[in-house]
Amino acid sequence: MNKTDKASRIKLPWMPDFSDPVRIFSVIVVAEIMVIVYSLSFLSFDFAYLNRLAVLSLLAQLIAINVIVLLSSLRQFFNRFSVLIGLVLVVLMTLVLSVVYTQLITWMDQTLNFGLIEKPVLTTVKISLATNFTLLTLLRYFYVQAQWENQIEALSKAQMNALQARIKPHFLYNSLNSIASLISFDPVAAERAVINLSGLFRKAFTDNKKSMSTIAKELEWVEEYIAMEKLRLMDRLQFSAQVDEDLLDRTIPLLSIQPLIENAVIHGIQNLSKGGLIELTIQSNAGGFYVQVNNPYKPEKRQQGNGTGLANIKERLTLTYGKDVSLSIDEGDDFQVRWEVIK
Repeated sequence: MNKTDKASRIKLPWMPDFSDPVRIFSVIVVAEIMVIVYSLSFLSFDFAYLNRLAVLSLLAQLIAINVIVLLSSLRQFFNRFSVLIGLVLVVLMTLVLSVVYTQLITWMDQTLNFGLIEKPVLTTVKISLATNFTLLTLLRYFYVQAQWENQIEALSKAQMNALQARIKPHFLYNSLNSIASLISFDPVAAERAVINLSGLFRKAFTDNKKSMSTIAKELEWVEEYIAMEKLRLMDRLQFSAQVDEDLLDRTIPLLSIQPLIENAVIHGIQNLSKGGLIELTIQSNAGGFYVQVNNPYKPEKRQQGNGTGLANIKERLTLTYGKDVSLSIDEGDDFQVRWEVIK
């Protein structure tokens, strides 16, 4: 059996995480709503009704909190079983808790002569059924919600991997063209460029299973790429970087800076007889940060493929940051591309 077969047989957890604050709040609120609905059946809204409501609320919250604690603690245990067997175990556990706490509250009510709980046996049955119905409904809702979130995450990851798979051949194509242009007039420089390219692809294969990187690691990509291109363009290619050191450990999508520099070289610097300066700026900005690249260019020399890398980066940034990211292009005296995360 190969790894793919084994992976396909791995069971995904069906029990949601009840330690999540939103789910805890949901269980408590739904339990209280069930108590209020149940109390309305008494059709009397005197002081005794309020006392009865208080006792039932206490009972419901005791059961709800204990169920949450047990489901959170025993989540891995329940996930060992199939959904059917796991649900049977959950129902049995909830029945036991319901009976125990209902009997406890009933005993206290009778001992203290409050007379708030009438027909203890019937009350126990009603509380047990209502508790299990509520729990099973919430389990179903949380299960569907978790499956939907997992599906969205898997789809986003697949899209991210596909976009990365597209940008690496694009980078290889441009790099090989650069090396090919060196071979005829400077074979030694071409050899060094091949060595630099091998270093870049060593990083690519090392990070092949990763979709995220850090700004520090992305700058290493940039430095090696600039070193390779300078062998071809020599003094025509100048590069400067202004980077906020506090951002070096910031996590960003893999290959989200180097393609901007590559775009500046291929569609800007190499088309200018005197070359020019590529300026990379990475700075904090109003709680977020931005990455900006400026380079001189000739508008009439822009190639149709100019937008491939930028569109790829924009898609991957959107998958990572959603509405909190923007990418803008300014074609003024210099060509400027900037992406910014606002949080």
